[in-house]
Amino acid sequence: MTLQFRCCVLALTAFTVHTASAFAQEPPAPPATETTAPVAPAPDASMSPAPAAVSMAIAPAASPLKLEDPSGNSIRFGLLLQPQYQALSSPTLNSYSHNLYIRRTRLLVGGKLLGKLEFFVDTDYPNLFLDPTPAAATAGAPEVFAKNGPGMILQDAFVTYKVLEGPMEDAVKVDAGFMLPPMSHNAVQGATTLYGWDYFSYSFRHGNSFGSTVNPVGRDAGVQLRGLVVDGHLEYRVGLFQGLRDAVSVTDVPARNFFRATARVQVNLLDAEPGFFYAGTYLGAKKIASVGASFDIQGAYKYFALDGIVDMPVGPGVVTGQLNLAHWNGGSLIPLLVSQTALMGEAGYNFSGYQVSPIIRYEHLWGSGAVANQATYSGGVAYWPYGHNMNLKAFFSHVKIDGFARGSNQFNLQWQVYFF
Repeated sequence: MTLQFRCCVLALTAFTVHTASAFAQEPPAPPATETTAPVAPAPDASMSPAPAAVSMAIAPAASPLKLEDPSGNSIRFGLLLQPQYQALSSPTLNSYSHNLYIRRTRLLVGGKLLGKLEFFVDTDYPNLFLDPTPAAATAGAPEVFAKNGPGMILQDAFVTYKVLEGPMEDAVKVDAGFMLPPMSHNAVQGATTLYGWDYFSYSFRHGNSFGSTVNPVGRDAGVQLRGLVVDGHLEYRVGLFQGLRDAVSVTDVPARNFFRATARVQVNLLDAEPGFFYAGTYLGAKKIASVGASFDIQGAYKYFALDGIVDMPVGPGVVTGQLNLAHWNGGSLIPLLVSQTALMGEAGYNFSGYQVSPIIRYEHLWGSGAVANQATYSGGVAYWPYGHNMNLKAFFSHVKIDGFARGSNQFNLQWQVYFF
């Protein structure tokens, strides 16, 4: 383990523990009551601003479109739209690419059955009408992907079975289907509750290397066991996922190798995160101070991660900070996934009287590969007039890659409209 990696681990641990201890004398705010299934990709009542904890400047959360019978079976419907403007330069070509497109176009369906079974399915039409990035464009080549229409894809499709009932119902749950394996905190967050304008650049770098014909955005088919124990202060997730299957050989059938084995443990020093998807910020509805660790292994492929997040009311607003440290190596199973390490972090403060959050972000990738050593510096502002139901985010990023004479710049202006 390199000195740089050790320093990152120490900084990550100190970041979360110090912040939590600074507020240890304050009693944790009681979790907001959940009125919808915790498998949703974004918060409902539990992730929406609670009037007792958040400034009244945030409008109440939108009610879900829901059908329910007297026995408790229910189904609800939702929508996520993220229209976006993007300006992007290139480290090798001149000028900027300008695009008006829809970052995410999702239809969401979820609900409950039989009192013990929850389900969630959503589709996506990602990057609708996005022209190729400058890095993907070839000088002099004809325009091929103008107004990109990649087609609708299945984003998530899984069911959750609650093994226990009553006060212990969150202690043992079984998830099965197409979903996010338990990786770093940012890689298990819902896209509707991100703090910045999008995920960290390297959260899914390793998770998209298992042979899918379309970008799975880190997802895989599998089954996992998860739960909250020790009065909600310890969360575990462990599962088996499809991973990369062996090719047929002269003597053997294909898909004969063992699956991906993935696990995550998170220590919640204050409030817990009971849903399937974490949030990048709860906008003051919870007091979060957590540290986590995860691994993902299949044959010669290895992935390890450490992370910490703080998200809680402080003074007249809400402070939010997150660090993720991840290392992966595809080994002989995935030779193109070379040994690399990524440090990813963001921090900001939401001034509740105005519901405006200045946010900074830093990401650093190092290791093997032609463009392994690169750093991204980002800054922006988020405006939360309706919390996660409707917000506006503007971010500027500068990317510097070793070996290139100049860096590239990116500006994103995103409008999110969401309910579920």
